Amino acid sequence: MTATPSINSLPYEVRQTIYSLLGQHHTNSYRWHGGPTSTIAHYATVSREWQEEFERFTFREIRVTPSSLQRFTHILKSPRRRAIVQTLRYHISLDTYPSYLDGEQETSAERRRSTEIVTEALGTFFAAMTNWQKMDTSPLGLDLHLLIDSPNDSSTSLGRNGTPLVTGRAMTSHLKLNLETLSLPVIDIFSGFRCTGRHMQPTSLLAIVSKLRMLEYLDVELNHDSARKRDVQQRNSLEQYAETVRVLSLRRPSPMITPSTAPPKQPWSDFYSHLRAFSQQCESFEFDDCIDAAQFFVPFTAGPSSPNGSPKSHEEAAPFWPQLKRLNVRNSYMMKEPYLRVPTRVEALAYVRKVLVAIGRASMRMPELQFARVCQYVLNDGQLEWFVLTYECYAGRAVLRLRGFVPGKAMIDAWKHPIAEKRAEFHIHVEGTDANAPEL
Repeated sequence: MTATPSINSLPYEVRQTIYSLLGQHHTNSYRWHGGPTSTIAHYATVSREWQEEFERFTFREIRVTPSSLQRFTHILKSPRRRAIVQTLRYHISLDTYPSYLDGEQETSAERRRSTEIVTEALGTFFAAMTNWQKMDTSPLGLDLHLLIDSPNDSSTSLGRNGTPLVTGRAMTSHLKLNLETLSLPVIDIFSGFRCTGRHMQPTSLLAIVSKLRMLEYLDVELNHDSARKRDVQQRNSLEQYAETVRVLSLRRPSPMITPSTAPPKQPWSDFYSHLRAFSQQCESFEFDDCIDAAQFFVPFTAGPSSPNGSPKSHEEAAPFWPQLKRLNVRNSYMMKEPYLRVPTRVEALAYVRKVLVAIGRASMRMPELQFARVCQYVLNDGQLEWFVLTYECYAGRAVLRLRGFVPGKAMIDAWKHPIAEKRAEFHIHVEGTDANAPEL
């Protein structure tokens, strides 16, 4: 009698292809359609071999909550499973609230309650993760994504893209940890950290970051709307608590936070000086409206000479990014408070021109830069204008791709000189520019 065909009789390479195709099909389906838990987990019950193969997909990203932490710890005891995990999403849910409080800020008692929930949940999570060793984790690194919100933070109203808006309570009720009772152990297994949901105060964020000893990637919101001394000191402490970070992504608070006072505008403020110094250790740096690009790159807005007219002293004083390979800058104008920046389109275009020229000059101080994207948006009479510059430099060939404007001589020279220093070919492509495009 002929034996029943078995998948195990197929060559190893064929079996791996089948597993990968099934895994991609189900993970893509789940990711795009947002349905219930993917059925891919059912394949793991077929056999021991199938279990090990499909756990490569089911354990790649894991969502954990305080209530499921004990089960997570039990299931992930195996070093084999721990080595599969690439992202841990720790979701802390705050108390619910009725819809008539959607527009109300949390009371003092409610803020204390939220602080208790977050502080306790983080303490429990960090204690559980001390059982993990660096040798257990994936060679690709282990990322921690911290999400903190209330189930009622999503409004019944929809935004332009069809997604739910956030309630007023979520916008105005910021989070902080109780640093007097918080006791987090030092952990060396996380190489990346991202925080989303309710906006968390800088001091609390830094308290978490300071315990992630091997952190290389940091993606957080930066509230630069307040000029209060305490907030300025907190922001300026970033470099003290994230010495190992090499990939830095800073985002404006989302949803937007209404400032009580205007942000400091001095070009050489402590904040920008500290951030420039800190960014020089990065291999990748990305920021949006939370950082004013013109203020950040102010050492390069005066041209090749320093204020006292000495090119040499300017060169010595200018920041230097020896390892930076990737730069992504996004700023808007006349769009949303508190990032309006200028009152008119004419001033906005002058600002955009200054930014494009300054970053071009700054690239002289970025010898390893391979990719840069500078996106500037101007809202004028209800119409959004995009001005985008993309720079790529590989294998001795540098290409500038420009969209939405015609490059002026100052901008071309600002980018051409650093490229010439690298002895690379220089090419410019102006994409889809109409007759009314401004010259920048």
